[in-house]
Amino acid sequence: MKNENNNKIAEVWLDKLSARLNPLFKESGNIIPEDVKLHCGWTSKGSGRASAKHQVLGECFSRSCSAKGVNEIFISPVRADSLRVADVLVHELCHAIDDCQDGHGSKFRSIATGVGLTGKMTATVASPELEEKLKAIIADIGEYPQSELKAPEKKQSTRMLKMICENECGASCYQSAKQSEENPMLCSNCSELQEDELGYTVQTYMVQA
Repeated sequence: MKNENNNKIAEVWLDKLSARLNPLFKESGNIIPEDVKLHCGWTSKGSGRASAKHQVLGECFSRSCSAKGVNEIFISPVRADSLRVADVLVHELCHAIDDCQDGHGSKFRSIATGVGLTGKMTATVASPELEEKLKAIIADIGEYPQSELKAPEKKQSTRMLKMICENECGASCYQSAKQSEENPMLCSNCSELQEDELGYTVQTYMVQA
């Protein structure tokens, strides 16, 4: 019962944070959907292992996926740092604004950079300016009331895993679990085609489907 209550409190905190983020999005001409639902829970990729190079910290589902016809966002409990959770939520809210239609493409980039996210679009972080704004909000609403939950390590398997491009370009392949963890594969379609804000080539990895 204690964990159940804690989870509910975490979702209240996420709702409070989302409400405080709306003015930041409005400044760049975007509005968070009023009916978006926020949850603390595992994403569709599962818990993710602590040793995995690419952990999914949040996921936004399009309206078409929800029986209620709303965007639903899940923030993984593998992270409980308030600031990190906050910038993950900002990232997922960017997806909700365009109903997950653009993936991590140019429209998503425009929304994300407009609100202050930076870095690789599939794994953004808050810019120094956004970070200060998030810190001020957290100081007002309190720290994220969710403890970090570590998933148990899975036994190594020789089963081949289906891998897809993290940039959602459509590329796919198969790789063993050991290979995917020790030697992550780059997407041959995307890795030489994308550049960050400074003009450097962005490496795009294949991740487990």
